[in-house]
Amino acid sequence: MFPSLKSCMEADSGCALALKDNFLVDAKSGRSLSEEAEPAGVMSGFWLYRDGDRYILENENYSRAKSRRWLVFTYDSGKVVLHGAYIFSIHIAEMEAYWHGYECRGDANPFAVPTKDSFSETALEALCGDAEGWVVSGRDTEVPVSAKGLAVSVPVYHARNRDGSATYLFTESDVPDLSKLVCLSNCADVTQIPERVSQETASLQGGQDGTLCSAEEDIYFSCPLTGGKTVSVCAQGNNKPTAGYVQYRYGVPGKIEMLYPQKNVPPKGKFFVVDASEGSVNLNNIKFKKGPYTYLVNQAFVSFLTVLKDDKVVFRQSCSAGGYSFVSRVARQGIEALPKSAEDFR
Repeated sequence: MFPSLKSCMEADSGCALALKDNFLVDAKSGRSLSEEAEPAGVMSGFWLYRDGDRYILENENYSRAKSRRWLVFTYDSGKVVLHGAYIFSIHIAEMEAYWHGYECRGDANPFAVPTKDSFSETALEALCGDAEGWVVSGRDTEVPVSAKGLAVSVPVYHARNRDGSATYLFTESDVPDLSKLVCLSNCADVTQIPERVSQETASLQGGQDGTLCSAEEDIYFSCPLTGGKTVSVCAQGNNKPTAGYVQYRYGVPGKIEMLYPQKNVPPKGKFFVVDASEGSVNLNNIKFKKGPYTYLVNQAFVSFLTVLKDDKVVFRQSCSAGGYSFVSRVARQGIEALPKSAEDFR
């Protein structure tokens, strides 16, 4: 979930935020994000990390009632947006001990700083409210037999309201570890993970025949998904892999939530087209990789979008009726071809 995690605790970390004397501060101006320091102590500590444009403030309690809290947010030019929080703690009974917790997901609304109380406590209150009082145990959670590590099922709260539950796995670990966190079920929308929409591209409207492509662009693939969003692959001036641009977009017309790449550049080395048909079964796709994720828009009897992480399916949705749910013939001219492989059939 955090593939490029790095520490912001060193002076030369390059992070826009720093943790100084248990205050979150702007690394350049020194402006604090709160009037009160984080409540660190002999049995509790705080650390700051960054993963892409996301910051993670970690709090660990070392006492017998161990707990790990991770607050996820973005920070840009003094503006904070809360994305979520993960809270795990250990329950010690007479003959056993097990981890449980809860997750709070935000609506990506601006969060006012500086806060009067500590940044973490104010942010957790905004995200979770009194959710902690409703925590349920995840001891009976069923996880894949192949899963190795600590699996914990937690209730999920979205905008402070209960929204089902999610299961997380800490790979090859028997305690919650941020660097080993993997979501197994009811994950936050992974289709938005590779790159977030920048200010320069946020106004991109799309809308050609219900797609996310503009009237001047070629539609290489597009379809409305069963989850209510639309996935489109748009292009312009792309008559060979080194010319024009190709861009993957996800969202709804007028509000594109994720695109790749963020700049209009030729597709060579980024996008690939595959004819994976076998016998009477027609299967063609356009795919690209970003970090540990592989995205495939698939033309089939019922077309669909698949997202793989480390060669395992983490997201799949079918196309609804309508749209351009086929790989355009023009795409085969402008995008490099690859031979079919095992990942095309995941």
